[in-house]
Amino acid sequence: MADCVSPILNIVTRLWDCTANRAQNIRNLQENLNTLRDLKCELEDINKDVEGRADFAEQHQYSARTNEVKGWFKRVQLKLNEVDGILRKGDEEIQQKCLGSCCPRHCCTTYKLGKQVIKEIDVVKELKENGSSLVVADKVPPPMIVEMPMDKAVGMDSMFDEVWKCVENHEARIIGLYGMGGVGKTTLLKKLNNRFLKTNHNFDVVIWVVVSKEVKLDKIQETILNKIGIPKEMWIDKSEEERAAQILDRLRNKRFVLLLDDLWGRLELSKLGVSCSNNQNRYKIVFTTRSREVCDKMEANAKFKLNGLSKEDALNLFRQKVGEDVLSSHHEIPKLAEIVAEECAGLPLALVTIGRAMTSRMMPEDWRYAIKLLKSYPSRFPEMGKEVFPTLRFSYDCLSDDTLRNCFLYCSIFPEDHNISNKELIKLWIGEGFLDDFDNMYDAQERGRFIIYSLKLACLLEGSHDETTSYEKDHVKMHDVLRDMAHWLAREHGNEILVKEHTGLIKSQEIGKWKEAVRVSLYGYSTEFLIETPVVCPRLKTFFVMGSTLIALPGTLFQSIHTLTVLNLSNNYNLRELSVENSALISLHYLNLSKTRVSNLPIEIKNLTQLRILLLDEMMTEQVVIPQGVISSLSSLEMYSSMEYNDQCKMDMKLMIEELECLEKITDVGLTFSSVYPILKFMFSSPKLQSCITRLSIHMCIELRSLDISCSTMRRMEHLEELYISECRDLREVKICFENGERMQRSEPNCFRNLRTLNIWKCEILENLTWLRYTPRLRFLYVIQCESLEEIIAWDFAGSSEIEEATEIFSNLENVYFRGLPKLKSICQRAMPFPSLRETTVSGCKSLRKLPFNAESAKSTLKAIKGSRRGLWNKLEWEDEATKLAFTSKFQPYIY
Repeated sequence: MADCVSPILNIVTRLWDCTANRAQNIRNLQENLNTLRDLKCELEDINKDVEGRADFAEQHQYSARTNEVKGWFKRVQLKLNEVDGILRKGDEEIQQKCLGSCCPRHCCTTYKLGKQVIKEIDVVKELKENGSSLVVADKVPPPMIVEMPMDKAVGMDSMFDEVWKCVENHEARIIGLYGMGGVGKTTLLKKLNNRFLKTNHNFDVVIWVVVSKEVKLDKIQETILNKIGIPKEMWIDKSEEERAAQILDRLRNKRFVLLLDDLWGRLELSKLGVSCSNNQNRYKIVFTTRSREVCDKMEANAKFKLNGLSKEDALNLFRQKVGEDVLSSHHEIPKLAEIVAEECAGLPLALVTIGRAMTSRMMPEDWRYAIKLLKSYPSRFPEMGKEVFPTLRFSYDCLSDDTLRNCFLYCSIFPEDHNISNKELIKLWIGEGFLDDFDNMYDAQERGRFIIYSLKLACLLEGSHDETTSYEKDHVKMHDVLRDMAHWLAREHGNEILVKEHTGLIKSQEIGKWKEAVRVSLYGYSTEFLIETPVVCPRLKTFFVMGSTLIALPGTLFQSIHTLTVLNLSNNYNLRELSVENSALISLHYLNLSKTRVSNLPIEIKNLTQLRILLLDEMMTEQVVIPQGVISSLSSLEMYSSMEYNDQCKMDMKLMIEELECLEKITDVGLTFSSVYPILKFMFSSPKLQSCITRLSIHMCIELRSLDISCSTMRRMEHLEELYISECRDLREVKICFENGERMQRSEPNCFRNLRTLNIWKCEILENLTWLRYTPRLRFLYVIQCESLEEIIAWDFAGSSEIEEATEIFSNLENVYFRGLPKLKSICQRAMPFPSLRETTVSGCKSLRKLPFNAESAKSTLKAIKGSRRGLWNKLEWEDEATKLAFTSKFQPYIY
């Protein structure tokens, strides 16, 4: 019996358990639905949290979502949709229960639904747990190139094309872009960066780094490390050397472009981890800087200077920033806009800044006021003082010492667009006391030349030349906006500079406004003074009046000015009198009366015992009378010059020599001789003046037949820089006289070693000019209308040592000018390389058949060969056809 009952009981038990479980699923349906609903909300919250983490990682860490998280998001979305359906069914089933909410209408359906709810609860729980532990994103390599945001570049296409060609060129590895602040260097670099996005190239990565004035090596390394995809955790706690090793290892096998913006000094690439020498693949390093010197220190293979925009491009950029709505608001505004744009002198920074400032100005009166401010008081134009000048000031602040800063500010004493003679500028600096740290004028002038070059390297001055000057073209020019900034800085430092052009009548009331001025410069044809009472300018140290029709300066002008150290009255062609009160100008260091008609120097000049520089060059009168004893009384005089290049002015040179020799401090002298006796006295009896002579002119010395220069005289004239021999119609030869059979050797240290300019004009020289072998630093050679001259250099360079000597002698020659030499047959016996030659002019030399050029000469810096006729050019003989072709492309017709 028991055997029969036991199986039956098992079956009953199982049936009961099954029925009980099903009943429980049905009975607990409401509770399970609530649990599932709560879990669904929790899963939605977790989904939002994971989504936020993934978005953040993608935006900030060069990361991408993992496949795992992408799959989880898909599963969650599907499951949430399924749960929504189940919950709807459950709610409907609950509402359809019968028998007082105790029994479902369809037990089987309700049972299945309850079972599904329980299953979904487990699935949702698992999704929740997985979401909490997900790795949402993985590090991915950063993009090879990141586009740099930039405005539309205007007027840079030509320069950009040149730079891009250089980038494509395999030879140029390091490229420097330099120019003054605000000229568009960064814009050009951005355009270069973005070009890599639009063109095919072989580089693996393009890295953009902003360096700035204060170099932070660790920040630069951090930028590079992120760019080349090295995880932060691998370098965050490393030293600079360890980071450099990581960068070096990663870049070793990559083709990379490194774009460095805003360099202010040499950046040690090896300390960054960028070693160009170890990279056998292609690489390019392109950087921007305000200094040409930085380009050289970075060993750039190619250098590009940005000079600002052309007038047309500048106007286009300005109009773009102002907007057509403003330009079309009044018929006068377009023309006024042109004037405003011109005041920006092609500087993009100024054009953009001022253009934006004028975007709301639709009244012509506002534009005229802006023009007035920019012309007369640019620092009062708000945006100039807030944005433009502070940006440019960084270059000024980076100058190495106060002397350079003072010299830069001083250049703003000249008018806009003025071609400033380097020599004139240096003399003024000496007169101002900027170069007082030197024992003699020569060292001071060398320092002055170094400063000019340093300011040019810093792009604070730019090279220029004066088209009206027949001789050296060593001039500089200051950009108009830099000049305005210099006035702003000078005022800030308490050294206000006033520059007035086209001033007209100046009355006492006008001068009364100069009380704070330290330097005043007046330019203009119409300048006149109406001063009835003495004026008070307690701080005035420098006073220029130039280019006027003044006949005399009122004596009352200087009566109360005792602080004046520099007085420049040059280029006043009608100025005939100089009134100097006994007590006035006692502090004067520099006096320039060049190119005036002052025929009598007042005796009161002898009271200027602090005068260091006196310039009487190219006087516009037949004779200048200097009272006896005046020059010898100037006990502090160090530089004196009375150079003449025409027949208008004569002086008593015998008396001048005697008085100059009495001066203990005199070291720099420029003299003009127009008669035989003084020149012979100078050549044979004035050793002191020979050692001081820097500029020498021999003009209309009619009786002079031979100019004999002894070796000892040549040695003493070691400081001679300029030699002019003109209209000496009887002069047949210039020769070096060797004493006691001696011969000047190639290694001779004391000869005309500093002679830079030689001009021989209208002389009947029969002999050649072979003595030029003793002028190793000659830069400018002019031989004009010497109708008997047949040969320049007769030296045939017989030995190899002489050929080497000749190569060294002509290595500095920059400009050769031969005109009106009908008998000239030979310039030089052999062809020479002329490595520094820039321009050659040969005109009116009908007997000349060969130029001293060969294939080696074609490698020089020569830009132009100017000749009067193409027919004469075609008759020239050449070493070979290749040499002819090389120089034919440089031929230009000469017009005079």
